[in-house]
Amino acid sequence: MSRLQPRQIEAFRAVMFAGSVNAAAAHLHVTQPAVSRLIRDLEAEIGFPLFERKRGRLVPRAAASQLFREVERVFVGLDHIARVAQDIHAISAGVIRIGTVSSMNDLCVKDVLPDVLKAYPRLSVIFDTESTERVLDLVNLRHYDFGLIIGFAERSGLDSELLGEGRAVVVMAKGHRLAGQKKVRLRDIVEDRVILPGRTSPVRLALEREARGGELTVHNPIEASLSNCCYLAARGLGVAVVDPLVAKLSSEDVVVVPVEPAIPVAYRLVRPPATYSEGPLKAFSDRLRKVVGKRLSEAASGIAGM
Repeated sequence: MSRLQPRQIEAFRAVMFAGSVNAAAAHLHVTQPAVSRLIRDLEAEIGFPLFERKRGRLVPRAAASQLFREVERVFVGLDHIARVAQDIHAISAGVIRIGTVSSMNDLCVKDVLPDVLKAYPRLSVIFDTESTERVLDLVNLRHYDFGLIIGFAERSGLDSELLGEGRAVVVMAKGHRLAGQKKVRLRDIVEDRVILPGRTSPVRLALEREARGGELTVHNPIEASLSNCCYLAARGLGVAVVDPLVAKLSSEDVVVVPVEPAIPVAYRLVRPPATYSEGPLKAFSDRLRKVVGKRLSEAASGIAGM
């Protein structure tokens, strides 16, 4: 048997789908005799008939149905490859997918995305806010082109870039009893109601480790989103412990001081392995790197005791 011709397989598939030579010819934009010839050539090549000829119609034999199932497996695979290729083309043509933790959400929306869209006015952006673990999972699955997290990316197989480092801070109302301190000890704030981010937040986990090490108990905490932590603290409902970018970007009129012992905060960009950033992806990451450094420097200079 010599090599089967793709056009023969296309004609066979079209006849099986359309149910007649006429309909298959219309689908393939060829003449009816051309389809009949391709089917005859296919049958001659494989060495057995695929159709019964009845009153000018081609009626599939059992062998035709069996062969069709195998042909469809191949074509489904080709369709999938075509969709992947379209996605790759879409990315290069102006679509980026980003997953970020809430600490870096406002910074991206307000300080990074506007500049990137000026350079790429037709850019489409898929921008999701997720937990750190969720961002890592979806970057690993290549659902996102890159992810923005706080903490250390201990996930094997992901490329990680440090964008900047800071330390956790305490946010409180201006009239709070600790508002005049340059630094606030963890031992002092657990006497108050503590406002904390979600249970899987790296800042929350680090604070709880420090509390256990110092044999301290956090009483009657409030668990809230990072943006709401600052809002609640400003209204005197407790003291919030958050990362410095959240405190810096908050519009609330509050006092911000470092917490002792120091709780380090690392801001990172994570990518799928062996990926190359170009075009809008590179523009976004370059701008993000500059903005994070600038905001952390501003946060440090504006926080008492730092």
